[in-house]
Amino acid sequence: MTQPVKLLVAGLPAELVREIGLRLRGVDISSFENAQQIGRAAAHGEARLVILSDALPTEETIYIARRAKDASDEMKVAYCMSMQQAENGLRAVKDIQIDRFFLTPIDKEEMLLELAKMSRVEVLAPHESHGEHIAAAVFEAWERARPSTFQKIDKLDDAAIALLDNNLSAELKAAAERDAQNVAEVAGRFGFDKAARTAKDLAERFASLSLSPVDGVSISEDLLALRQNLLGPPTPPSASKPPATSQASQTPPEAATSLDESQLEARRILLVDDEPLVSRGLTSLLARRQMAVTALNDPLRFWSTVEETKPNLILLDLEMPRLSGTELCRALRNDRRWSELPVIFLTGHTDQASVQRIFAAGADDYVGKPFVPAELTMRIESRLTGVKARRAPVETDPLTGLPVAGKATELIDRFLRLARRKSDPYSIAVLQVDAFANLVTTFGRGAANAVLRAIGELLPKSFRAEDVPGWWSGAEFTIGMYGSTKEHAAIKLGQICAKIAELNFLADDGRRVHVACSAGVAQYQTDGDSIPALRDEALKALEKVRETGGANRVGVSGVKAMGPMTRRVDVAIVEGDAALVALLQHAMETRSLRVATFADGETAAAALTGASPEIQASVILLGVDIPALNGLEVLRRLKAGEITRLSSVVMLTSRTGERDVLAALELGATDHIAKPFSVPVLMHKVRTVLKQGQAW
Repeated sequence: MTQPVKLLVAGLPAELVREIGLRLRGVDISSFENAQQIGRAAAHGEARLVILSDALPTEETIYIARRAKDASDEMKVAYCMSMQQAENGLRAVKDIQIDRFFLTPIDKEEMLLELAKMSRVEVLAPHESHGEHIAAAVFEAWERARPSTFQKIDKLDDAAIALLDNNLSAELKAAAERDAQNVAEVAGRFGFDKAARTAKDLAERFASLSLSPVDGVSISEDLLALRQNLLGPPTPPSASKPPATSQASQTPPEAATSLDESQLEARRILLVDDEPLVSRGLTSLLARRQMAVTALNDPLRFWSTVEETKPNLILLDLEMPRLSGTELCRALRNDRRWSELPVIFLTGHTDQASVQRIFAAGADDYVGKPFVPAELTMRIESRLTGVKARRAPVETDPLTGLPVAGKATELIDRFLRLARRKSDPYSIAVLQVDAFANLVTTFGRGAANAVLRAIGELLPKSFRAEDVPGWWSGAEFTIGMYGSTKEHAAIKLGQICAKIAELNFLADDGRRVHVACSAGVAQYQTDGDSIPALRDEALKALEKVRETGGANRVGVSGVKAMGPMTRRVDVAIVEGDAALVALLQHAMETRSLRVATFADGETAAAALTGASPEIQASVILLGVDIPALNGLEVLRRLKAGEITRLSSVVMLTSRTGERDVLAALELGATDHIAKPFSVPVLMHKVRTVLKQGQAW
């Protein structure tokens, strides 16, 4: 009987380990929790392959790889690392022998093919007995799609609220129809059939010409049902369904590139092929067509070479040692700076499976080896001409991928004029990386650039489509926020500063680096009437918050800090149902409302009352049947402390009897909502109270 091939794994997700064990024939896979365990197992020399990831500290990766190579020259080592940190990761492990690199998010089929070659085993096709893994894979895909789906439902909530206000514009109505259709498609793809039908009905209702404010309540109820119908696990697709097209392969060819026009005129080509003979021949051929070719035989130097040469087109070999052409192409398509760069593959494999791999990675074209020179140059010329034709003037910073100051100012000014016409609030924030000059001096330009690149990727993901993040200069960014007061904008900036503080970066020497950011916010008309004036006020607020120090990293123009024991919020939620609290908190925070939550009445009463209360809320959502102290008793204490004069109290109750309602109103409640209730209807009431400014 043939002995199983031993594989050793550390730092990989459990689903991926299961997939490897299921799909590689005759392997015995062992997963380890720490470096010492896998290092000892590798030292026995019996394993054929060791698979590691950048989830492990760099020093542990180096230790394990060296133990494996010392034990046997035949033992292969594979390493999985993040696309965003690929350049730094390669630099950190440059002194050890890694046989194959994989970039995350991983293309599992591509990885399995390569692991099978390294282990000298066969890849098994997925079949029904893999139901558990398929379900896990579908769940993983749903987890990726879920946030954007619920964001679209949040926008539908906004449309329902606008409809209730009789303020649903034609643009918002059309956007709601599109969002509902998109939710229906996604829900159907993941087996949420009931949710798909509800979303489809919503799309039809928003498309109706007879939509009126009366329909707002029923639409809100449908949206509540839609959220609930999306809470269960997704359903794995049937085997007959075609695989989903990768995001990379869907990149629209007409999207604008982020390369400089002068670079396009230079016709720079980067050729990545591990065969020097092929590189020399192609360099000579393309030079005769007035193309400047940079030939690269080591794919591990890919990122630094792209940065240096800033090519207009890349020629990639499919099969290369240690890092394949498809991995490099996927990395390009996930990098904002190079995502629209034309990529043509050169390959001796033109079978259907290889061609599918090439286009799934995001390639624009491929040419088979041996190639006809006239055909290759024609395809290159065609791609370069297409890039020139669709290139706009220089508007984007190549490092951060964000609009430069001139373009961002133009975009912000458009929204500022709109805010002026509609009397909507508009805020401008300035965000800076703290001690950036010291960061460059201490840790190197590579680490500093990684920080700016990460912020450039984070900002567009953190704001709405109508908000404008832009790169100004050095380590300074400016963000325009439509419809946001400076207080609400400060909440969002605080969340972003916290996210940046959690990021890990690698210095040129392999040390881990963390950074802090500070920000200042100013509001149109309140603090200034022009973009320069608002930026000046925001910068003053930023400097002031830096001087005061402390945990708060965001300064607000014209707002003095409150007492150390008092925190002002928009809404305080006092409710014992944790699931309901989580739903309400999410709905409000996604709309930039400041929220405080309390799980019992005693804690809430202590925090909300007294001469110097811990929390001061504009609106208090107060449950009746809550632990420790019931809601009516909490309301009595709020009234005794004259809190009801400053805060509007809305009761959340399943008691709908006239006596209960009157008791709450007599104690100072502003309103009551019966459970179960529609979140959009509640949000409508909360917004109405906040607009009236009863607590400001």
